[in-house]
Amino acid sequence: MTRRRRALAGGLAAVLATAGCASIEGGGGGAPGPTDASATSDSAVRTVIELTDAQPGDVIALRPADGESSVVEWIDRRAGTIRSVDVADDELSLDDVVTLASIEVATDGEQRGLLGHTVIDGVRYAAWTEPDTDHLVVGALGNIGGIGGNGGIGGAPATVDRIVWDAGGTAGGAVGGHLAATADGRLVLGIGQLTDWAEGHGTGAMLLLDPTGPPDQTPVVLSDGYINPFAFAVVDEQLWVADNAIGDDTERIGAVDLDTTNVGRNDLDATGANPRAPSAVVELPDGTIAVCGYLDGRLRRWSVDPPRYGDSLGPCLTGATVLADGSIVTATADGLVAISP
Repeated sequence: MTRRRRALAGGLAAVLATAGCASIEGGGGGAPGPTDASATSDSAVRTVIELTDAQPGDVIALRPADGESSVVEWIDRRAGTIRSVDVADDELSLDDVVTLASIEVATDGEQRGLLGHTVIDGVRYAAWTEPDTDHLVVGALGNIGGIGGNGGIGGAPATVDRIVWDAGGTAGGAVGGHLAATADGRLVLGIGQLTDWAEGHGTGAMLLLDPTGPPDQTPVVLSDGYINPFAFAVVDEQLWVADNAIGDDTERIGAVDLDTTNVGRNDLDATGANPRAPSAVVELPDGTIAVCGYLDGRLRRWSVDPPRYGDSLGPCLTGATVLADGSIVTATADGLVAISP
């Protein structure tokens, strides 16, 4: 890691440490630390499953399984696995969890590992840091044989089929790596500023990738100027992004049109709140947006007019998704919970 990277990584750590002790606007008091995120008095919240092998920050990138009404998929970042479970079952154990993919990943540092996944036309794509090089790569996985939660062919986990893009080296933090799919079948990748690609470009960015392209393809820069845009979601023809902040900067939230490339981070709305370290963005059943915060461990509504955080819907540390019945499933420090609509 270069001297500049070490200094910036140290600054990020300081911001997180300071913000963890601060109150959150509209939160009604001090923000709990990340290990407190699973504790809640919300009557509408039910524990789905306790993942006793997970550490805070491991369970990320929740998504509903394609073609299923109650199956949720997620990533175990440090283990390098994509897993799923049917949340409609009342009493779940680790024996009910299905492993869909297992990838060797680099985990040194705060944010390396298996970082994102999505499915396009029956093919699962993932983003991870390579164990030998620490490069951030996006790849297509083969041998899925049942995306909805049945594992690979014959029960074998999916494996890496080919590399779609190599972003180069990474530092331990501000890597990005979250993935989403557009309606027309392109990949959206958020890439943080402590990566080789961002150093060459000048900032972190939201990128569009051709899922069938070669590893040396040139991505389309949809929007740039970002610190670490890990929290985002495709909503209709827009990309909703919540970016972290560093130093005297402010976290920002806003929408980027998927058919234009002239909107940058500074065009998004300042949150006007103490840092939350956005870790996931999700569209709610009523069409509004909610943002999960790593520092306060809550899922909070985002108001566009005026731009500000609203009420807390329940616990959420590192991921959230909405099922067909409108229920919200979120990731806490050590498991999954369901929040009734």
